[in-house]
Amino acid sequence: MRAGFRLLLAASAAVPLAAFAGNTLSPGKWASAGAVTSIDMPGMPPEALAMMKKRPINHSYCLTPEQAAKDPRQMFKGDNGECEYTKFSMADGKLNAVMQCKGPQGKMTMTMHGTYSASSYESTNVMVVEGPRGNMKMTSKISGKRTGAC
Repeated sequence: MRAGFRLLLAASAAVPLAAFAGNTLSPGKWASAGAVTSIDMPGMPPEALAMMKKRPINHSYCLTPEQAAKDPRQMFKGDNGECEYTKFSMADGKLNAVMQCKGPQGKMTMTMHGTYSASSYESTNVMVVEGPRGNMKMTSKISGKRTGAC
């Protein structure tokens, strides 16, 4: 299940870039920070779960003008084609999205709800992985802001 946690960290860090990177965000250097707020992983020792919750989710990136002009749904999907949005709404400062991915740990569904402006965002992300070892569920809260030029 560690691979599932790595997927959550990667997805949570990337979601803000992807989910908010349409014409509404300003190009430039962005930094996001967040944390896992809850984890349900059957069979995982409580100590390991506590350590996972303490691990921060930090990410920084440069949002180019070209990226800012792209369809935000395509930014997170990447080139592998293993993730697809089944719902995506980004309007009036609110984000609501559902994305499904297929991977070695099974089927992952991430639900994202948040708010955004041209220079900041906040999102609550819930990831559910349906895998051969059972289901796991993790919730994270992510916030980000534009910190300057690239």
